[in-house]
Amino acid sequence: MEQLAARGKLIRQIDEHGESTFTAARPASLPVVLAITFVGSLGTGLLWTGVPFVAEHDFGFSKAANLWLAVAEGLAYVAVAWRAGELLRRLERRLSPRAVLRLLLAAQVMLCPLPLLGAPGVVAAAVLVSATSALMWPIVESYLSSGRHGHRLRWSVGLFNIVWTTAVAATLFLMAPLFQTQWTRLSVVGIGPCALLAMACVRWLPQRPPPHLAGARHAPAPPVYTPLRDATRLLLPTSYLLIGALGPLLPYVTSRLEVAATAATPLAATWLTVRVLAMFGMWRLPFWHGRWSTLAVGAVLMGGGFVAAAGATSVPLLITALAAFGTGHAVIYYASLYYAMTVGHAEVDAGGHFEALIGGGYVLGPLASLLGVMLGGGEQWFALTLAAIASLLAVRAWMRWRSTIQPS
Repeated sequence: MEQLAARGKLIRQIDEHGESTFTAARPASLPVVLAITFVGSLGTGLLWTGVPFVAEHDFGFSKAANLWLAVAEGLAYVAVAWRAGELLRRLERRLSPRAVLRLLLAAQVMLCPLPLLGAPGVVAAAVLVSATSALMWPIVESYLSSGRHGHRLRWSVGLFNIVWTTAVAATLFLMAPLFQTQWTRLSVVGIGPCALLAMACVRWLPQRPPPHLAGARHAPAPPVYTPLRDATRLLLPTSYLLIGALGPLLPYVTSRLEVAATAATPLAATWLTVRVLAMFGMWRLPFWHGRWSTLAVGAVLMGGGFVAAAGATSVPLLITALAAFGTGHAVIYYASLYYAMTVGHAEVDAGGHFEALIGGGYVLGPLASLLGVMLGGGEQWFALTLAAIASLLAVRAWMRWRSTIQPS
């Protein structure tokens, strides 16, 4: 979901000469796409941010067990996302994208009761819903981006970002009352009603996303946008590495700080809530366009916030750290999306591979934290080391750009 990168799905019509042509079509209704995005993101939020709290609270998962679960979710996501383009093309031989979307949502409805069967059910639901999400979101995003260009596309993507980040943040507040019971697993079951609501909205979509016209004319992007895009291709997966490392640890951080169970998830949602506000600022305030300092600020905020949150010694410090973390992720994510969209790379397979790289962050992050746990502590430092290496590679993009503008 969180990796749009302007992936308009190209729908080709083969003429009698065997050449591909593109015809104009009305884009899918934006309110319908945003409605599907909101309810679908509620389900995704329950999966990625809620499951660690459920596993710890209802089933007593250890820190290591929760990290292994996060690794399994990430691997399932990567396995499907890497082949998303090919899978969609094969399915479209018999089914329209709209029908595929319905089937994926129906699968989530059937999977969501599994947590009622106990700990194995939570693991199965988390892994399988993760796999369906890896194929579902590229379809939703193709309906969003296909047939839209220039300012219209940027405006739609901005609204899309606000909607999905708001929904994901809301999930940790909505599930808080369940922590007064031993049935927080019901929050995972809530993925089903979300999927049903999304299915009700799908009927208003066209059978296929309209063509994303590759030949549409736009003003050329400034030269600096290409190296900025290259740098964000390293920083964005790195940011998800840190998210993947921190998410499974937060239930134990709040427990160490003796935060009441009913307040733990709203507190953990601090970074998600601040991320919404920062996304809005990035959307409405374009002064950051073309500036390398924007990426530097985002990377520092996210890295510093990660270390401070994982080792927080007080609730005020945790809140401050999570706010910095959320702001940093919003900056990196939105900048990456903007430069990818503006430079104009919208190939389906490239988008699937890009999504798999981000899923790889969800795998490497928990693995790095797990290594720290197995070695007896300091779990945040292994993830931070990997992030620092990737950031240094991103700095190389800046250095190459600097060398091109220096006088010979």
